[in-house]
Amino acid sequence: MSRAIQLAKKAIGKTCPNPVVGAVIVKDGEIIGEGYHRKVGLSHAEAEAIKSVKDKTKLLGSTMYVTLEPCNHYGRTPPCTLAILNSGINRVVVALEDPNPRSSHGIDVLKQKGIETKIGVLEKEARELNEVFITNIDKKRPFYALKAAMTLNGLIAVRGGNSQWITGEKARLHAHFLRSNYTAVLVGINTVHMDDPLLTCRLKGKTRQPFRIILDTFLKISLSSKIFSIYPRKILIACGKEADSDKQRKMRAMSAKIIKCKAKDGRIDLHDLSQKLFSLNICSVLIEGGSLVHGSFVKEGLVDKCFLFYGPILCGSHGAFNAIGCDAPNSLSQAPRLTDIKCRMFGEDILVEGKPCSAG
Repeated sequence: MSRAIQLAKKAIGKTCPNPVVGAVIVKDGEIIGEGYHRKVGLSHAEAEAIKSVKDKTKLLGSTMYVTLEPCNHYGRTPPCTLAILNSGINRVVVALEDPNPRSSHGIDVLKQKGIETKIGVLEKEARELNEVFITNIDKKRPFYALKAAMTLNGLIAVRGGNSQWITGEKARLHAHFLRSNYTAVLVGINTVHMDDPLLTCRLKGKTRQPFRIILDTFLKISLSSKIFSIYPRKILIACGKEADSDKQRKMRAMSAKIIKCKAKDGRIDLHDLSQKLFSLNICSVLIEGGSLVHGSFVKEGLVDKCFLFYGPILCGSHGAFNAIGCDAPNSLSQAPRLTDIKCRMFGEDILVEGKPCSAG
C-alpha cells in the first residue's frame, strides 16, 4: 500500500476534479503490476495496474492494493469494479473508502461477487493524499492552503511593502513546487500593486501552470501589470458586481476571465467566490497574500492547510505588514491552532506545515 501511495503522489495537481489514486498488484509476495491515475480522462489506477501485467494468467489469485475504493459507475471510463472482476484478481485491499456517493459502494459490489476485501490499510496516509478531493466532496468548495514567507516575528513585508527576500532560494524553490500542485494561486490587488508578480510556476520541466486569481473588488488593477504578459487565459479576476464595465470588457479582450462576486464591506465575499471557483473546476487554491487576504480567509474559517516559511530575521513591526491581517481575538483560546504539524528546513529557513482546527 505504501508503494501505491507513492505512485498516486506522482499525479498530485493533475487529476482535478478526480482523486489521486495508485494501485499495486501482488502475486506470491511479488509485485507483478502497478499503475496510477495520471490525469482526468485517462484510465483509473486499477485499470492501469491490470494493463501493466503482460501475462494476464498471473492475475488469477492475485491481490490488488489500491489507495481509494474502486469506483462503481460509468463516467469518462468504465467502472473499476468491472475491470477487477474480469481480471481474475480475488482479493482487494483498500486504504480509504470513497467519500463520493456517486462512485462509492465498490467494495460492496466486489464482496457480492466473491472478492475478498479489506479496508483501512494506511488510511491516514491515504486521507492526507486526497485531502483536496475529500474537501471538494464534503464542503463543495475548493481546498484552500495559505502560504506565507515571514520573519521570525511574523512579518511578511517591511515598511512600504518590501518583502524581497525574506526567505532563501531553496525555500522559494519549494514555494514554486507548491504552486505546481495546486489548481490556482490567489492574491489580493494590493499584492499586485506592490510586487507586480507573475504568479507562475518556474520549475524546470513543469509545463502545467496554475490559474492565477486576483481579488479586486473595484477593478483597480493596471492593464499593464506583468501578470497579463503571460498565460492570459489562466487569469481569473474576482470583482464586485458594480465594477467598471468598460474595464471588464478590456480585460476579457485580453483573454482574462472576470468572476463577478457579492461584496461585503468593500471586499469580495469569499463564500460566494468559493462557489463560483468550484463551478469552474478550481479544486485547490494556494493563497499567497497579502496580509488582509490572509486575514479574510482565516476569519471566514476557510483555511484548510498552512505552509508557513520563516526566515532567520528579526524585524521591527511598526509600519510593517503581519502575516494575518485581521482583528486579534480577546483570548488565545479563540484562535485556531495548527494540528498535524510538520517542520522542515530549507537552507536556513524553516517551513511549518499544519492544518488549522476550530478555535475553542
